[in-house]
Amino acid sequence: MKTNRTLLLSAVLLLLPTLVQAALIHLSATLGPANQNGSDPAQVVDPLGVVPTTASGTLSVLLDTTANTLDYQLSVEGILRSELRNFGPNATPIHLHLASGNPGNFGPIAVDLTQNLSASEFTDTAAGFTLARTGISILLADQGNVALGMHPGDALIVPSLLSGNAFVLVHTTKNIFTNTPPGRPAGFPFGEIRGNLIPLPATLPLFGLGLLGLRLSRKVGQENTTDSRS
Repeated sequence: MKTNRTLLLSAVLLLLPTLVQAALIHLSATLGPANQNGSDPAQVVDPLGVVPTTASGTLSVLLDTTANTLDYQLSVEGILRSELRNFGPNATPIHLHLASGNPGNFGPIAVDLTQNLSASEFTDTAAGFTLARTGISILLADQGNVALGMHPGDALIVPSLLSGNAFVLVHTTKNIFTNTPPGRPAGFPFGEIRGNLIPLPATLPLFGLGLLGLRLSRKVGQENTTDSRS
């Protein structure tokens, strides 16, 4: 009986890193100047060229595929909080967009990162801001006015994030946008910087947890062997 408990404990400990990794997934993005049409200048050519900005940013995301939520921290330099533009279905400034099948493309809003934003979640810096939020739902029902057709649907949102077909876009009020598609407001889509989300490989802490489980199981096994010889 003791041996069975030891084997079960060992199995749980060895599988724990995989289980945690499956539920909690880290993603990151590096933000830089967008094309005038909101696409990625490195992958999509826009005849109107790149938005003239020196702004930049980084985004770190922790995606919980069990709770269907994400935590994130965004750091931006070269854009002040006062220069953010409220835009889109919910009149909010920072969104995760779909990349419409190609990581470099522009696309509609998938997750509203700044819906119901509190001022306390911002921290102003000398040349920009940081923004940290937790428990943001990725489900369609929680996106305010973002409708199906923009949001990919609950069954597809995680695959969209993990396939590289999502990006963060920061909308601003600066007078640097020249793209005006038919039927759109002047300067649309007002996206100054953007960055494609990329899943990160399994982290060392999770790997270390697996090793800890292996060592513990071996130690318990050695103790059981000693007990049986007594």
